[in-house]
Amino acid sequence: MKTIAIKHPIAPSIQENSPSCVLALGFFDGVHLGHQKIIRTAKKIAKEKGLKLAAMTFAQHPSSVIPKGPTITRFITPIAAKAKIFEQLGVDILYVVDFTRELAQVPHQQFVDQYLCGLNSKHVVAGFDYKYGFKGKGDMNQLPVDSKGRFGVTMVSKFEKHEQKVSSTLLRTLISTGRVEEIPHYLGKSYEMTGKAEGKGETCTFSFDPSYYMPVPGHYEVTVKSDLFQAKGICEVKPIYSPGELTITLFEDTLSQDFESATLQWNNFIADFEMDILHAQGDLRELEMSM
Repeated sequence: MKTIAIKHPIAPSIQENSPSCVLALGFFDGVHLGHQKIIRTAKKIAKEKGLKLAAMTFAQHPSSVIPKGPTITRFITPIAAKAKIFEQLGVDILYVVDFTRELAQVPHQQFVDQYLCGLNSKHVVAGFDYKYGFKGKGDMNQLPVDSKGRFGVTMVSKFEKHEQKVSSTLLRTLISTGRVEEIPHYLGKSYEMTGKAEGKGETCTFSFDPSYYMPVPGHYEVTVKSDLFQAKGICEVKPIYSPGELTITLFEDTLSQDFESATLQWNNFIADFEMDILHAQGDLRELEMSM
């Protein structure tokens, strides 16, 4: 898979060298089951039309620029993790666009002209709630109008499980309230972080991208694994911790070497920081702010 970084205004050289494609749109944080439905829908159309499968996401969450609701600066899947999943799903080209104030002010028709048509899209696929352009005035009803017949449009309907819309917001809520064991229902797997595992015996230091979205403080059952190693243990997330670093106590004296490429899998919440064997009933971060 080829990853192409784009800054606004988009460079003519990028437009000129973009192959005809089916383009999937979204921020795709977590690449959950709903996102996967969008990618698989686009992949099917690309195969039928004999086109490249491309996806376009943003380097920054729009909330970091648009002052509406909470600002999201930590991610379920930072760009590197997101790109790895896209590659596994069969995406040929990943466009990563810098979301800046200038980009946020681009009118919806101009966004379609410069980015969707500019990237040689022959068909565009997005979720039912996708918005684009200044103040989000472009949506999936407007997109066929803005396309002016230059590309086809497929809207993917809401994806639900257990009577809930599967969304990145739902996943962040589960992570921030310690309910990590519920995540596989919506993500398709456990919440994971990629990083480096170091240590010896029962003690493992896991280093990772500090932009990952952290679970609420407490004790968790986790799995550390790489191609040559897998072990379960306990991870204590403290209220104050070193960004990008966690200490795990393994159940067995099994770690004998460092692993440059490892995964930390969050399996179960055990207890909060006061050792109450209960899940947080609300987001503890918000509770602390209100106290």
